[in-house]
Amino acid sequence: MDPINEIFRSLQPHPINAQILLEIEDQGETLEKALRILETNGFLPIDYDFIQKGNLSFVLFHFSNNDIKGAALHLTEAGFTRLKAISSKGANPNK
Repeated sequence: MDPINEIFRSLQPHPINAQILLEIEDQGETLEKALRILETNGFLPIDYDFIQKGNLSFVLFHFSNNDIKGAALHLTEAGFTRLKAISSKGANPNK
């Protein structure tokens, strides 16, 4: 299974924050580029965590539910195609 899909399947919806899982080539330049794109477009993450899977690195961003679509759109438009998004548990009452 693709590592990003494997990690994504293991994620549980956060009680209040939406999340974007983004594959990054390194924890420096790629993360800085993503943060710059988000900040330029007015989508600052609430928090983020690093996840290591073998030799691959990922960052898990936490956003408000209102910001998740815009943040994912701007990252994708900037060339970040290895990402997955999940709404908060509060946004998915059936889960």
